[in-house]
Amino acid sequence: MAGRLCTRFMTEQPQLGVTAKDVLCLRMAGLCHDLGHGPFSHAFEAFLHAAYKSEKEHPELYEERNTKFKEEYGIDMPKLDANYEHENTSLMMIDAALSSIGLEIDWDNLDKPLKQIGSGIDREKFGVDVAPKNNRGSDNDPIFTGRDWVFIKECILGKPLDKPHAPEKQTYFNGRDKKKEFLFDIVSNRHNGLDVDKIDYFHRDSMAAFGSCPWTTWAIREAVVARGECTDPKKSSQFKNDPENPIADHLMICYPKKHVNSAMTFFSIRMANHEKVYTHKKTKAAELQMVDVLLEADKHYSMMLTTQVDDDYGMKLPTNFDEFQYKRLPISRAFMYPRLFLRLDDTIVSLIENKAIENPVPQLDPLRQLLNERRAHKVYKRVGEVEVGPTSSDRFWNMSEAEIKDNFMRDAEYHNHRQAVYKIDDKKVILEPDDIIVEKRELHYGRKEKNPVSDMRFLSKSDQANLSNKVQGLPLAVEVVDLPMNTPRSFVRRTIRFFCRSWRKVELVTHCFNSWKCHIEDGAGQTAEPSTQFQIAEEDEEEEDDDHTQSESQHLCTQPDDNRPISIKKRKYSAETLSQKLFEEI
Repeated sequence: MAGRLCTRFMTEQPQLGVTAKDVLCLRMAGLCHDLGHGPFSHAFEAFLHAAYKSEKEHPELYEERNTKFKEEYGIDMPKLDANYEHENTSLMMIDAALSSIGLEIDWDNLDKPLKQIGSGIDREKFGVDVAPKNNRGSDNDPIFTGRDWVFIKECILGKPLDKPHAPEKQTYFNGRDKKKEFLFDIVSNRHNGLDVDKIDYFHRDSMAAFGSCPWTTWAIREAVVARGECTDPKKSSQFKNDPENPIADHLMICYPKKHVNSAMTFFSIRMANHEKVYTHKKTKAAELQMVDVLLEADKHYSMMLTTQVDDDYGMKLPTNFDEFQYKRLPISRAFMYPRLFLRLDDTIVSLIENKAIENPVPQLDPLRQLLNERRAHKVYKRVGEVEVGPTSSDRFWNMSEAEIKDNFMRDAEYHNHRQAVYKIDDKKVILEPDDIIVEKRELHYGRKEKNPVSDMRFLSKSDQANLSNKVQGLPLAVEVVDLPMNTPRSFVRRTIRFFCRSWRKVELVTHCFNSWKCHIEDGAGQTAEPSTQFQIAEEDEEEEDDDHTQSESQHLCTQPDDNRPISIKKRKYSAETLSQKLFEEI
C-alpha cells in the first residue's frame, strides 16, 4: 500500500518530482517498519516497560542480578531505556541486514553509495532497476545511497533520527528535502494518524475479528497532494522557525471534501478495534499474565540467552556491532543485539518452561505455577471496571495505579475489621496486594481529546481541478468546520479496570471491588459497609465458558471476626445491578 500510494503521487502529479527510487524506499519502509516487534508483539513492549519499572522501584533486585552478571563476565549488565519503542529496534535490524551483506550507511557521504565494509553485494550495483528514461518516474541515479536508507529509517520512525541511528540528534529530516515532506506521512502520518500502517492492520483485524470492515481503499485511491496549513508545526521539522513560511504552509496528503464522513468512519474503526480487540478484557488478561511469566523468568535467568558473539556459525555482523561485548543477555535485554533478537520469538515460553522443569528448585515455584496456569488456560480475570467521567471517580485517574490499589486494599481491610482475611470453604484466604492488577485504560480516536478529522485537510470540488498546476500553484486544502452528524461528542474514554491474578480468589476480589465501587460512588463520602448476604454475577454470557470458572455450587465466605455469612453465587445479578442494590441497602 505504501508503494501504491507513492506511485499514485508519481503518476497523477508528476510535478511533485516523485521518483521510482522514492517508491521503492517507501515500500521498504512499509515492509521493515515492524521488524522490531518482539515475541507476542506489543506484549513484549509491555514486558520491557514493566521490567524497567520493577528495576527502578526495587533497585536491590537489579543490583543483585548485576553483581552475578559482573562476576561472570566482568561487565555491568546493560540498563533498560525508560521509553522503549519497537521502531528503534526496527532500525537496528535494518543496520544488521545491511551489515550482513557488507554495506553500511556513511553519514559523511550520504549522497554516495553505501560504505563497503566487507565481502558482499557491490555497493555500486546495490540499487533500483530503473525503467527507460522516457518513462514516468524514471530515476537518473539508480544506486542506493546513504541518504536513501536514512529516508527509509525516518519514514519508519516518523521523526528525525537520534543516537545511535545518527552521529548526533538530528533536528530535521535528512532523507528528502522539504519539497517532499509529504512522503514521510505515508507510513507514519505525524499530522493526523491516517497512514498505510493503520489502513492495513485496521482492515485486517476487523475482518479477522468481526468478519467485515468498511471499505478503506478510498484512502489510497483518492489521496492527493496539496498545500495546507500544518496542524502541528512543532512536528513538521522542515518548517519550524522558518522565516520564509511563518504559517507553516507546506505540501500535505489531502482528500476531497466528500470523504469527510469516510475519514470519521476510519477513526471510529480504530476506537472499536482498541475497545473490542486490542484492549478487550480477555486480551488484556492474557497479556498481563504473559508479562508476569516473562518478568519472573527474567528474574531467575539473567544470563539465559547467548548472543553468539564468538560463534563462527552465527550471522556475520561486521563494524556496526564489533564492539558489542555481551556474550549472554537476559530476555529483557535480548532486543539489544540483532543476532539474539532474530532468535527471540514466541517459542521463548517453551524454552522457559523446559528450564523450569529441569531445575526443580523452590525459587522457581512461582514461575512453574504461572506456566501451569497458562497451560490450563486459567488466565487472569477482570473483576470490575470503573468509567472515569464527570463523577467523583475522576480523582482516581490522577492517581498512579499503585495508589489506586492501595486505596482499594485499605477499603477491603476496613470492611473486614482492618484485616483482609476471609474464609472460603472453611479455608482462610488472605487478600494480598499482588492478587490485584489495576489498569488505567484510555481509548481514543487517535488524537486524545481532539477530533483527528480536524487535523486533516480537504479540498472542495472546484479546487481539485487545480491539482495539475505547478507545485507553487497547487490549491490550498482547508480544515472542515461543518463536521458530519456521526461525529462523537467526546473523543476519549477512560476506564480503570481491576484484574485478579488468582483464579481461586476471583469471586472474593469481585465482592471487594463492588464494595469499593459503592464506597467511591457514595456522594457523602461515607464508608459503605458490605451487605450481609448477596450474590455476585458474571457480567455477560460469554464468561460461562471460561476455563477457570469454578463449580456452580455456592461458596461461603465468612469473615474471621464476624459470624455473618457472605454468600457468593454466580449469574444472579450483573455487577452494575449488584452495586446498585448494595448502594440502596446502604
